[in-house]
Amino acid sequence: MSALELSQIINGTYIGEKDIKIDGVASLMRADVYKVSFLSNKKYTKYISSTKAGCIIVDESFDVSLYKDKNFIVCKNAYLGFALALTYFYKTKLDGNFKSPKATIDDSAIVSENAYIGDFSYIAKNAKIGNSYIMPMVYVGENSIIGDNCIIYPNVTIRENVEIGNNVIIHSGSVIGSDGFGYVKDNGRHYKIPQIGKVIIEDDVEIGSNVSIDRATLDETIIRKGSKIDNLVQIAHNVEIGENSILVSQCGISGSTKIGNNVILAGQVGIAGHLTIADNTIVTAKSGVGTNIKKSGIYSGIPVYEHSKWLKSSAIIPRLPDIYRKIQELENRLKELEKND
Repeated sequence: MSALELSQIINGTYIGEKDIKIDGVASLMRADVYKVSFLSNKKYTKYISSTKAGCIIVDESFDVSLYKDKNFIVCKNAYLGFALALTYFYKTKLDGNFKSPKATIDDSAIVSENAYIGDFSYIAKNAKIGNSYIMPMVYVGENSIIGDNCIIYPNVTIRENVEIGNNVIIHSGSVIGSDGFGYVKDNGRHYKIPQIGKVIIEDDVEIGSNVSIDRATLDETIIRKGSKIDNLVQIAHNVEIGENSILVSQCGISGSTKIGNNVILAGQVGIAGHLTIADNTIVTAKSGVGTNIKKSGIYSGIPVYEHSKWLKSSAIIPRLPDIYRKIQELENRLKELEKND
């Protein structure tokens, strides 16, 4: 396709030679004349002069007049333009309307004519599968529902009574609807509390590899539309994740906590149970949340507090030995003065 046609697809403005042809996407350093590249981080500007890319996606703030021998697609958001270009050239292409003879599909299951069911997958009683792609060795439990245009990668387990919306992606090794970690202690013994609730995953959610999302004890564990969950995240029973939130790798959310909309939890954040996290909150990596966050903002630390205050506290920590030594010196001097009195 031409660079001009690509610019229209990614909602950009093309500036350059008319006959440039593009067949893929590559980095500035490795692109050839048939590839489109992008610049969204200024530190890579130094590669613009030497790149062989057929054209380059840039932000509106970039001065293209400095590089008259280059071709550009100017976008409001170069990184989004890059993502749209990747989606166009490399979107997963799968043929629907295939049910592997090696798969097991219960007679009571309702599977769309256009669904793809891969080898050795198991579709249990009363499950419903829309126009989606179920890769090999996926388990879909009783009464579970999967909507349209979903991709469920190999070795995903979807337990019973799970509801998955449209345009959902679940990567390999994840378990949706495992039992919540619920026990009652009596006379030194832990008795299991049956977990009979559901998991609901709304539209446009993506779930990484080896994620565990526990079913509710009662009612539902809910992942709201548009949220993205990285690899190795644990979401406990009755948790609710708001719309368009991001959970980065190795986060752990304890039971019955409610995460708001547009929240970002960075890597290895831990959140205690029965809490509420306000919309538009950011919690930085390795932080521990033990109380409600009622006001949006950036929070850090164990336990968390405002990030700006945490930065000041962190700056003091390396100086503590010197501060302690000076305090000791002052105490000794004070004692000497008291003796002289």
